[in-house]
Amino acid sequence: ADLHRKFPVRGKYSYRLTANSQVLVLSMLSVTVYDTDGLFVCSFGKGILNKACDITAANDGRVMVVDWNWDCSCVHIFREDGHHLYNFKLQAEGFYDYPSIAFHMLSEHVVINGNNKEEPVVEIFTKDGEFVCSTQIHEEQIRFVKGMTVAKDGRFAVLLEDINDKCKVLVI
Repeated sequence: ADLHRKFPVRGKYSYRLTANSQVLVLSMLSVTVYDTDGLFVCSFGKGILNKACDITAANDGRVMVVDWNWDCSCVHIFREDGHHLYNFKLQAEGFYDYPSIAFHMLSEHVVINGNNKEEPVVEIFTKDGEFVCSTQIHEEQIRFVKGMTVAKDGRFAVLLEDINDKCKVLVI
């Protein structure tokens, strides 16, 4: 593919990104928005986000950010213009690493994946934050979840790292 554009991002620590009609770059305390030519549009989330760790965009323009805390992680929902709408708490007791988030376009469900105190867990919510279900991933010798995405057919692909520092993908 030919390179369309390359541009620097504002701030020192950028962790994740997602895209809708724009490019959204996540740092721990804010989201910075650029157009696809790299021009700064806005930033949002300061004063709301404390330890943001992943970001996704819904098909209606909403932006969803996982904010991690040892005892109470949540998802913040923002409008595309950065206005904070609401948040909802994750169900698992104490994620001990940074949860991942993805949005499934067809079902309009938000999928969260991370390690709780026992095993990797997947939680599914409606895009309005209503809890749908959860399941634990029973895989031996897993150290932590490194990432996750949702395929078009609705299956989850989860990237795991084991106790020997080897990675594998599980498709659920």
